[in-house]
Amino acid sequence: MTVEEYLRTGPVDLSYIAERMWPNNKNSKVYMSMKLNGKRPFTRKDAENALKVITELSQLQSNLTID
Repeated sequence: MTVEEYLRTGPVDLSYIAERMWPNNKNSKVYMSMKLNGKRPFTRKDAENALKVITELSQLQSNLTID
């Protein structure tokens, strides 16, 4: 599965990922939506940035404790 496919179908918060991929873009959520809906190209750089955010999020989750 590619990063783009995961973003389209996976149980992820696209707003969270978009805000971290493009922190200076006030419309990052719309920008992500346009890319995933084919209105703008989803580039290799986009995939690399998204994967970085997803990896960071998974590392945070793996460090969670109950107490």
